[in-house]
Amino acid sequence: MKYIKIIFIIGLILSLSGCAQKALMKNMTVKHIDKQTLDLNYKNAISIQSTNGGTETSSMGTSQIDNDEFKKAVIASLINAGLYSRGGKYKLKIEIVDIEQPSFGLDMTVTMTVKYTLLNYENKSIVFQRTIKSPYTATVGDAFAGIKRLQLANEGSAKENIYKLLKEFQISY
Repeated sequence: MKYIKIIFIIGLILSLSGCAQKALMKNMTVKHIDKQTLDLNYKNAISIQSTNGGTETSSMGTSQIDNDEFKKAVIASLINAGLYSRGGKYKLKIEIVDIEQPSFGLDMTVTMTVKYTLLNYENKSIVFQRTIKSPYTATVGDAFAGIKRLQLANEGSAKENIYKLLKEFQISY
């Protein structure tokens, strides 16, 4: 009976721990934004020049946001907003500056800081440069396993960051 309890406890621990999963593009993509307030100068005019600063997720490490998934999420979000063009007049440089993650906890807050530089491709001038910081908290109600909560917090923080970027392309009245 003693061995059965030990095997049960080990099995429970293994099922709750799992492997770390990277933040996924589909969960970081902004699907809806008010297109009527977007500056028409940017309509179908923005492409991505480069993305750097992200970190790969190792299966035994913690969930991370890598360059490729984040770049895909930004592109998909720009497409959804009607701003993306493969050969756009404007080039967007993306630099993931920092991702603050908790080591453990019930509520996990991840804060992502990204520096965006928008360049006019024709005259090589900087149109704007913004550093956007975006916290997001995933709770036990979102996911019981801490490893999954961290992934959700990463994805939520990245999505919020992209949303704030898209707001930069709105006309302010």
